[in-house]
Amino acid sequence: MKVIVLGSGVIGVTTAYFLARDGHQVTVLERNNSSALACSYANGGQLSYSHVEPWASKSSLYSIIKAKFSLSSFFAISNIFDAEFLKWSLEFIKNSSDKKNQENSKKLFTLGGYSKKALADILKEESDLEFSYKSEGILHFFRNEKTFEAAIKQAEFHSSFGCKTQILTKEECVKKEPTLVKLYDEKKLAGGIFYETDASGNSFLFVKSLEKICRKKYGVVFEYDTEIRNILTNYKKITGIYTNKGVLVADKYVSAMGAFSNKILKGIGIHSKIYPLRGYSLSIAADQEFIAPNLALTDPENKVVYSRIGNIFRAAGTVEICGSKTKKNKKLLRFLTENIKASFSDFGNLNKVSDWSGFRPFRPNSIPLVCQVKKYQNFFINSGHGSLGWTLSAGSAKIIADLVADKKNAEFSFLEEEEISIYSKK
Repeated sequence: MKVIVLGSGVIGVTTAYFLARDGHQVTVLERNNSSALACSYANGGQLSYSHVEPWASKSSLYSIIKAKFSLSSFFAISNIFDAEFLKWSLEFIKNSSDKKNQENSKKLFTLGGYSKKALADILKEESDLEFSYKSEGILHFFRNEKTFEAAIKQAEFHSSFGCKTQILTKEECVKKEPTLVKLYDEKKLAGGIFYETDASGNSFLFVKSLEKICRKKYGVVFEYDTEIRNILTNYKKITGIYTNKGVLVADKYVSAMGAFSNKILKGIGIHSKIYPLRGYSLSIAADQEFIAPNLALTDPENKVVYSRIGNIFRAAGTVEICGSKTKKNKKLLRFLTENIKASFSDFGNLNKVSDWSGFRPFRPNSIPLVCQVKKYQNFFINSGHGSLGWTLSAGSAKIIADLVADKKNAEFSFLEEEEISIYSKK
């Protein structure tokens, strides 16, 4: 069967891989001149299978309001009166109740666990994949005692449905990751929560390596510099993809276009509720002169993650609501720099830092669209993963490949509920 995948980020390439492994003839379309140049390029690098708390929560709303009125914070907004954002915000608030938050947490945990298994399957099958993979867990550290106590309660709830956590004292945090000693010495470390099943890796290198396997081993065709202008239908199925290179036709189609897919999907009556939230990262060379943290770290209070991936130390996070504006926000880059300096004694050469920003495809409830579109039986969507695209990529791709093969897994029936919502214009 011929399948066209729209988009060649980590979601699109992993989807192409599982489809091709199932024996399909796969073509991937990408507007850029290479794969992994958007969200997959320089993200935080963490495979946060246990990070099951959706962004939509009461604590997130409080953090955003507090950050808005702070001189230096993880949050910036310049597009507050955008109609699409206002609609998205209302949905976000609706999903912030304790009940909704807990329901969505369980769904993300189910997807995360499946994705961990799916990545293990890829690694078993493709032994030559190289992407600085480390499966040593992720440590969430806290400065504030009240925030730490609230996080412990949340972790206890997550443990009730199988999430493995370890509550650590501040001394145990330093023992597990010695570079946290600065916070300890300054009496700014309250404790931590260690997620032993989590991992980290360079998503850009993963995509490039998997793309090479897709080409050489499975015959996947990658069409770059291909702008998707429209999706053609006969109101019952997709009949082709209109691009700057003409109309391309297949038997089935998968949309993995990410943050800016909503506009194209609206053209065929699908309202994905995906909104682009911009994130930033800093990459510093980690050499013998720079004692970078070895363990992947998360700073929930500042919404920043730290990962050592190969010879790179990366700090990533922040949220900017700016529509599709491309000019970088220097305030948010300074925020990341300030947090590195405040958290660690050694932070390398900050005069030689590579900064990056990318638009993450967020849905208001943090649950991605991984589904077959009932309105068009030969069309599938794999998008809307927010900040968990790298984490959920393998599992989402495997689910899509199974749906293309008319296989359904009852464990993911909740994803069908998300599909139902895409026809609403509200």
